[in-house]
Order: sequence, then structure tokens, then C-alpha cells
Amino acid sequence: MPVGDTLKLLSRGFKSESAEETFASGASFAKTLRSGAFVALSGDLGAGKTAFAKGMAAGLGVSCAVKSPSFNICCIYDGAGGVKFVHIDAYRLSGAEAFEDLLVEEIAPEPRIICVEWPEKIAGAIPEDAIEIRFEILEDASHFIKFAD
Repeated sequence: MPVGDTLKLLSRGFKSESAEETFASGASFAKTLRSGAFVALSGDLGAGKTAFAKGMAAGLGVSCAVKSPSFNICCIYDGAGGVKFVHIDAYRLSGAEAFEDLLVEEIAPEPRIICVEWPEKIAGAIPEDAIEIRFEILEDASHFIKFAD
């Protein structure tokens, strides 16, 4: 999917019919990002956040298998051009201070892209310029993905 089309789709929101489609939109979206981007993915369990994040990793040139960071909380992957993809599952974090204790800036210096699932758990640590994307499960079990308002 062309990069410009992905940004338009995310701006107005779109219905994803499969994990593969969600993955592909994440891969295309990642190509629009610059080093230092902070992406916050919100939505219920099973709404597509991890599939989108895995797509982002692929779009950034991560060649190894990307796993959900649910148990590790933070996983760091090497992407193309030396960019690090920092994938964080904040569900088990107790707040902004717990996020700061991860020392992301020290363990993954620039260039990096940070992607956080469950950002509401660390609300005080989310930068003002974060890109927020909302995921919803629709009645027909498809997913709706949109930049947060």
C-alpha cells in the first residue's frame, strides 16, 4: 500500500478484515516515521495492536521474528540503517515512573522508533508529539484502526 494512502486511511479510519491487512498497514505506516517517533497503540485485547506493531517492525527493516513483548515488557530490534525498533507492552507497568525505569533512552539510543501498546498505563510518560492510533473490534469481528482524535 502506498505510504500516502496509509496516512489518509489512518486519518479517516479504516476497517481491517485480517491480521495480514493490519500487519501491512503497520508496515506502510512505519515508512512515514522519522527517528525519535513515539507511537502509542490503544485498544482492547485482540484489537490488532501487536499485528500492527509487527508490521511496523517489518516496515523498518527488522528481519527477525517479532514477538509480543507481553512477558518481557520491552523488546528491541535492529532495523535498516541502524534504526532500533523499541516495542513496549505497558500493560503491567504501574505508571510513568515504571516506564522511565525501563531506561529506554540508555538501552536504545537514537536512531530509534518507540512503539507502546497500552499507553494509558503510562499516560504521564507519553510525549506530547506522540502519534496515537486507536484500535477497535467491530461487531463483525473485523477491526477499525484510526489516528486518535
